[in-house]
Amino acid sequence: MKIKIFALPWPDAPYRTTLIASKAGLKHLVEAQGTLTYAEPIRELAMWLIGRRAYTELYLAIMHHTVIQAGLLGQMKKDGVGLLIVEEDASVSVFQRARSPALQVTPEPTLTYGKCKAEVNEAVRKFNGGERKDGLRDMCELVERETDKVVRKATKKGHLNINEQAIENMNWSDQINILAAAKRYHRPYRALVDQNLRNDFHSFRGARNLVDHKVKSKREDAKRQKQFAERMMQGPRLVSDLVSLHRKVK
Repeated sequence: MKIKIFALPWPDAPYRTTLIASKAGLKHLVEAQGTLTYAEPIRELAMWLIGRRAYTELYLAIMHHTVIQAGLLGQMKKDGVGLLIVEEDASVSVFQRARSPALQVTPEPTLTYGKCKAEVNEAVRKFNGGERKDGLRDMCELVERETDKVVRKATKKGHLNINEQAIENMNWSDQINILAAAKRYHRPYRALVDQNLRNDFHSFRGARNLVDHKVKSKREDAKRQKQFAERMMQGPRLVSDLVSLHRKVK
């Protein structure tokens, strides 16, 4: 890693941490302390990083014999600040992992998910808690399942000129395309999905490949982690759109 001492991570940052260690675009900001304190200057920096959605991780570092207050750890965890422990032999362990603001997902508060609310919230919780692959995979499965429900309801209610057997032979891509194909609808019904939404669905569908794709370097992994966050932001909105479409089919 490239190391800087007592340097600003960005020119307009509100605080200089003890160390800045950079690799593959990710900055690790480390504040070394004799007594564990989550003082206002550090918290101000944490809030500044969140507001900037910075691709960085903020850690406090203490010696192994330092007293740790549980309440302090809880506040740090809430703000995504990690804790490093320097052992007696000078080795360093991660006691609490930091979260990069750039990789955190905050769905639009106006979105509604109907009966899917608990599943959306759980997938987002997993993702923001560090289980990014599992959280994104769960979101993919949820969007695919709800797509299938809309296709089946649109067929049952006479919107689509296909049958149940045809649906069984479709994959997720086919279902997205048919919901956007005006010629597959009985009159007077119109396509439930416009071309922009169709493209959004296909873009999100590519998240599956991201989850399964193996990376060969730290730089590739950093790039993929950012793509994870971009796709995960799409997920809740698409679930909300599908819930709305399901209600629209009568």
